[in-house]
Amino acid sequence: MSNLIVNGETIDPGRIREETSAILQLLTDQMPGEDPLARQLRAREWAEENLIENALLQQAASNDPVLGSLEAPLRREKFIERITAHVAPPRRAEIVSFYRANQKKFFLPEMVHAAHIVRNVDEQNDESVARAAIERAAAELARGRDFGEIADELSDCAGDGGDLGFFPRGQMVEAFDAIVFRLSTGQVSGIFRTEFGFHIAKVLGKRSEGIQPFESVRGDIERHLLTEKRQAALERFVDDLRAKANIRRARERADG
Repeated sequence: MSNLIVNGETIDPGRIREETSAILQLLTDQMPGEDPLARQLRAREWAEENLIENALLQQAASNDPVLGSLEAPLRREKFIERITAHVAPPRRAEIVSFYRANQKKFFLPEMVHAAHIVRNVDEQNDESVARAAIERAAAELARGRDFGEIADELSDCAGDGGDLGFFPRGQMVEAFDAIVFRLSTGQVSGIFRTEFGFHIAKVLGKRSEGIQPFESVRGDIERHLLTEKRQAALERFVDDLRAKANIRRARERADG
């Protein structure tokens, strides 16, 4: 086996083996039908490429007089920030174009925002105990007390007023979905049973299925496009480093 040397710096063979192993696992998961030998060779090649690029960046960062006093990981991070700082944020036209070309990415199914009070049926609480507890909660609601207050006081999932946030069909158990998706906003259910126990639910809001409005996703798109631009700038910089680098292999010497 030969050593990989980048501008006079030998890359630890152990690191190459570790990187190869990690990439091989990813390739095995993604393409299980690929020829094992071809997959092994590709994993080794990609591992070496990753480590060469990392070495080139570390060397460039170490030679930067402004960052030379920093610890290696921080120095590399700050160096990358410096060489990508010139990248301009995406223009509105780019953001709009991405939004229009990727409508499927911004589709959301019908969602409901619900809170619940639950009394579990389990080893500690049998059916009758759980039923009595949920009926007590229902009686408190009938008296006009706040739903969230009762949830925090009497629910087995206390905290945040029983708020479950927004969720689509299928995230909760079917029996729960069957109740909350037919309630109107502000409506409170009666007592109902799921595989976990007894519940009372309140719907706090609803969203119809559809494409998210542009303004609600604009910030996410802008960050995504800016990250892509910075990555492209970094890749160009590393390509320039590689074109000037002395990268070679040398056969390992046997001990003794």
